[in-house]
Amino acid sequence: HIAFIGHPAELDDVLPKVLNGSWRSSYEAKAADAKRIAHNQLAAREMSLTRPIYAKLTPAMQAEDWTAALLAIEEGLALMPDSCEFRQIHADLLLHKLRDIKTGMPVMRELVEDAIDKKFEAVSWMVMALNQLFDPTIDNSHLPHDDRFAMGNELSEQILELNPPQGDGPLKFHWYIPVAQYYYESGNKDRAIELIEVAIKSLDHQEPMPDHTKQHYLTPLLQALANYTG
Repeated sequence: HIAFIGHPAELDDVLPKVLNGSWRSSYEAKAADAKRIAHNQLAAREMSLTRPIYAKLTPAMQAEDWTAALLAIEEGLALMPDSCEFRQIHADLLLHKLRDIKTGMPVMRELVEDAIDKKFEAVSWMVMALNQLFDPTIDNSHLPHDDRFAMGNELSEQILELNPPQGDGPLKFHWYIPVAQYYYESGNKDRAIELIEVAIKSLDHQEPMPDHTKQHYLTPLLQALANYTG
């Protein structure tokens, strides 16, 4: 049996070398092993840092003890200041759980700026940030209107520039929901509907996924479309 860990697209190059016996001693094999080892070491290090944080954070979140949760996540950020998940939780706690607008909005602005500055992870970070401001399932009425819409505009434009509707970029079915919500709340209902329709169609262009997974992504898209057209 042959086990391959990597992207399927790499198999066309790797498999012939495995079959003829040249892969094991090749430079590519050694480089792949080094990359795998480095990745595993990084993952192990991150787990060693995050495990004690989640040991404090999880029970605090379950008990809705937002102050204790905030202390835990701030401890986590001191260890891993560029953790996407920690920064998302931090913003959510301040803006939506504690509703500490004075502290939360500067944190949110910094998150938006950092998300836009990202390179390879830019869109996923920007969508995460935009969800804090325009997730249709969250009540954002307590957030300062002008700041919220200014950040929403900047994030939405950047997301669509990197993953335009006419392009074949990935994850439109997930990433376009907060973008569409921004345009809808801004009064541009036609743009919001267009983006949701593109997102729905994109589900048919993805690699095959289980029906329950497809339904998971389709349900909020159909709900958004119903809200915008109703």
